[in-house]
Amino acid sequence: MTPLIMRHSPWKGLLSLVLLVLGNLGLLYAEEPQHLRYSVRALGMGNAFVAAVNDESSLYYNPAGLSSVRRQIIEIIGLRTTVNQNIIDLSAETDQTALIGKVVGNKLAVDAGLVTPSITAPGWGISTFGDVMFDAQVHNPTVPYFELLSYLQYGLVGGVSKSLDDKSLDVGVSFKLVQRMGIGKTVHIVDFTGDDFQQDLEDSFVDKQQVAPDIGVIYHDDRWYNWQMKYGLVIKNVGGLDFGSSGAIHSTIDAGVASESEFAGVDLLLAADLVDIAYQSTAKQSLMRNLNLGAELGMWMRSNGHHALALRLGRKGPYLTQGLGLNIPYFPLMIDYAEWSEEVGAVSGAKEDKRKSLQISFNF
Repeated sequence: MTPLIMRHSPWKGLLSLVLLVLGNLGLLYAEEPQHLRYSVRALGMGNAFVAAVNDESSLYYNPAGLSSVRRQIIEIIGLRTTVNQNIIDLSAETDQTALIGKVVGNKLAVDAGLVTPSITAPGWGISTFGDVMFDAQVHNPTVPYFELLSYLQYGLVGGVSKSLDDKSLDVGVSFKLVQRMGIGKTVHIVDFTGDDFQQDLEDSFVDKQQVAPDIGVIYHDDRWYNWQMKYGLVIKNVGGLDFGSSGAIHSTIDAGVASESEFAGVDLLLAADLVDIAYQSTAKQSLMRNLNLGAELGMWMRSNGHHALALRLGRKGPYLTQGLGLNIPYFPLMIDYAEWSEEVGAVSGAKEDKRKSLQISFNF
């Protein structure tokens, strides 16, 4: 399926140019796996969510988690943005020489997302989404060139989950329909002055639709007093999502364990995940890089299944994370914030890319 706006080449060339120019504000994509959508709540707790997931993010992390959704959640609209620390530092830099020095060799990440009407209820859910990613890294201060990945993607995700064996085993499946329009290429500064630059942009532009399912299970173990254990396994993006030069989201196998408990009115969630067990998303994965740990303290559960106040800590790979959630009483507004890091080097702990994420959601 090709969107109407892309049937005419002038639109294609214009969008190619816009994505390329804005991509100068982005980040290098070669060393980190791509994703469809991150939960800011999960990022605050190390992105350890395979077994812990119990909200609308089940459609993106593990569809078996839909059986753990406590109440129906209708999200009217959600806005999410992620920027890395380099972007923040550059915005405050006034010295042009220092500016060039900070840009060369560093990631500059901008990722913005939109969630339009979605419904999640115990056992099922459906969600629409849209994202814009600008992903590039500048090399060589003398004759600059940059590696670029810049795209717009949108789509639909739907899933169901069923509890079996006296509700001790949850089995879920979800399907993703994703349309991506974008460019992935290496661009030299001299290319901007070439006579064929516009045509080269159009030739590099990719407009592609992909479909992939997720299949997941979660086992509940209630044998421990006041500690409800959950063990999760999910095969994500079965068959992979290949968007040609504008990137790919590989199929992965993720496993996790989580524990839920309550002390003096405070809910405690602990989680640990081992993601991409088969090391399919990149060729440079490791146990330390793929191990995520997280914790959440929640107080005053609201009718939409989220706490009025939640504090989160975690470790995503080799780097610490932290987050905060506010679910304002008597008002359909939820705010999630997270500070986290992505490994963008060749090995775990080699090069930390610090990021900040904010999501504002209107739901009931």
